[in-house]
Amino acid sequence: MRRAARPRALPGTTPLAWLTAERVALACRLFERGETRVEAVASASGLGTAANLRTQMRRRTGLGSAAYRDRFGPRGAPV
Repeated sequence: MRRAARPRALPGTTPLAWLTAERVALACRLFERGETRVEAVASASGLGTAANLRTQMRRRTGLGSAAYRDRFGPRGAPV
């Protein structure tokens, strides 16, 4: 039986940090495309809970999930 390939992180980062960054990037794309439900984005991106999504978004983008959605979602425009 063949094992699944382990994803390789970029140099200077851990696999977990890389995976979390990818999940946050997916969450950002979902908000930008019009998904408004924070729980749905958290689940679809693999971040699990709304609380974890908010924490990770704030760490990586400087904005909480609601602020990001309001600024970059279809109804909002970057200032």
